[in-house]
Amino acid sequence: MRWRARGEFGWALDVVRELEVPPQAGLDDLAALVARRIGRPVEVVLIDAPVPNGALEEGPGHRLWIRVPTGTTDFYHRHLVCRGLAQALYQEAGARHGQIDYSLPIEREIECVATLLSSRLRGVE
Repeated sequence: MRWRARGEFGWALDVVRELEVPPQAGLDDLAALVARRIGRPVEVVLIDAPVPNGALEEGPGHRLWIRVPTGTTDFYHRHLVCRGLAQALYQEAGARHGQIDYSLPIEREIECVATLLSSRLRGVE
């Protein structure tokens, strides 16, 4: 593994370890841990429209909203929420145009954290 790729994965591992995600955590548990870490509320907002990459936006009351379309599969819903949580941890909205550019280290790091967070959720095998 190249050094930079190891650095990105290493950062992701460190972030997830520091969150101290309990075994069998749920999405609400992850959102609460991230909110505590970043010092502001994080809320999942379901909408009836397509959303690129689980868009992370400013909501009222200094909240961060992770917008997720209704009607998605459980797997995709989890992934979009975890990706939004990773973006919140990184304090970066990520790709807003819907096309993730994995040539950018920030997108690879966000995806690593999202994958690791998702793997900690109960009911995920």
